[in-house]
Amino acid sequence: MMVVNDDSAGDARHQEPMSARWTAAELVAAVEHLVEQRDGILLIKLGGSALDDPDAAEGCVRSVAVLYHLRFPMVLLHGGGKAIDRAMQQAGLVPRKVAGRRYTDTETLAIVVRVLQQINRDLCRQLEQRGVAAVSAWELQPFPLQGELLSWQTEDGARVDLGWVGTVQHVDACVIRSRLEDGQVLVFPSLAAYEGSPWGWLNVNADTVAASLAGALAVRRAIFLTDTAGVLRDAADPGSVIPELTAAQVQALMAQGVIQGGMIPKVEACLEALEAGASSAVILDGRRPFALLELLLQGSGGTRVRR
Repeated sequence: MMVVNDDSAGDARHQEPMSARWTAAELVAAVEHLVEQRDGILLIKLGGSALDDPDAAEGCVRSVAVLYHLRFPMVLLHGGGKAIDRAMQQAGLVPRKVAGRRYTDTETLAIVVRVLQQINRDLCRQLEQRGVAAVSAWELQPFPLQGELLSWQTEDGARVDLGWVGTVQHVDACVIRSRLEDGQVLVFPSLAAYEGSPWGWLNVNADTVAASLAGALAVRRAIFLTDTAGVLRDAADPGSVIPELTAAQVQALMAQGVIQGGMIPKVEACLEALEAGASSAVILDGRRPFALLELLLQGSGGTRVRR
């Protein structure tokens, strides 16, 4: 679960003066460069590494606050896989994956909703402490993401039971845009509203939610903060990051087996976001505290996927 140090030592650290290596001219140039990129909605998906590691979480919150004060329209989305696993274990439940999704029975769904709500509140609180007008999507009624049960079949046509797992059926983009125009930062959990479930929610893969939001809002960039440096040409070499790929190249690398395992759902989410209308999508290492600002300032880091 997201933890950011708020003790007096932390406050002092946050208030430390700008390093002498930065001149006023360099600071002005950096700010101007950021402002030049403020021409569309920025979607930021916070993965487990960005939420669980205190340094990464603090760097991400501070980066979002800087962008907010530069008037970037932003939507944040978070999951909570690791925190949910811990909560399930504490409840005596064993996490189970089916077809790459968390099997979600009624008891598991209750834990998922509770943990995501806590993460969401913590994240909004940390942002508010830095002057960000952060609004939890829980407060929006009706909830802007409506879902439907995810139907999964094997190659031989057999139906796979995933429990209360869903996908996004509809995004109320008008409500979201209205909040952004009012200068608010919306913070979404990886859930979709569904009247037919016991708790009124469906558990949805966070990358799937990100792709749906990115497409519905036609964002300028969808940034997936995750636990890898990007798409690797050689899975054994963390330095073999491919800086840019077209959608066609991604498909080819998946067919060749270069993109495999846990990277597949990440690149598929990028492709879904592009197909739905996003301009570009970036897979970025969320373990690096200020990777988000480095990407916007230097144009480097991670893997950018474009049409």
